[in-house]
Amino acid sequence: MDEIAIREPRPGDAEPLEALITSHFTEGSSYGVDLGIDDLTYHVLVAVEGDAVESAGDAVDGESDRTDAVDGEGDRDGAILGVMALREFTDPTAVADEMYFFDDPDRLPAAERYGHLEMGYVREGATGRGIGSRLLGRLHEAGAERGVDLFLADSWYHGGDDSPEKLFDAHGYETIHRDPIERPAAECPKCEETCTCEGALAVRRVAGDATDAEASRS
Repeated sequence: MDEIAIREPRPGDAEPLEALITSHFTEGSSYGVDLGIDDLTYHVLVAVEGDAVESAGDAVDGESDRTDAVDGEGDRDGAILGVMALREFTDPTAVADEMYFFDDPDRLPAAERYGHLEMGYVREGATGRGIGSRLLGRLHEAGAERGVDLFLADSWYHGGDDSPEKLFDAHGYETIHRDPIERPAAECPKCEETCTCEGALAVRRVAGDATDAEASRS
């Protein structure tokens, strides 16, 4: 059985998460990881192999609300397979300041509380197991409980198999802006013959419909 556990981060996760994220970029890139520990407006979730976590007392995703390991037994986790985070804002200007591809708050739909998605990456070789869907579904739940009424991501759409465009489409997002990233394919870590990369702004209103629940199980 392909069991995957979703849990909150621990202090020791910072280094392996940075390695996971930077493996998706060109050589020499770096990424500082904020684990969001004790920050109620920043939700970070990691995915690990379910068998390893279950043996330490954690629940496999979907079996229980409890996803933190028993104290002192976190070293029994398997390798981190994926990560995704959600940061809350009430001010669209603050959202724009955090975005990488888009910095104009006027491009954002009006909302009472924004949920900006960050750090959405899955380990190479672990794609196709529904990890991104599970992480995104859990963050949707966490954000909705906190009053988020608009989820958004300024995302890197690319020519690789793990481009996030399909994930967002499956979860009811609308891509409202696209800007091409013009560069030779030789300089792109994802595309091959021709670089098709875009900076994309995708948004999703909180609807509470069955579509997202179904997608999270895929």
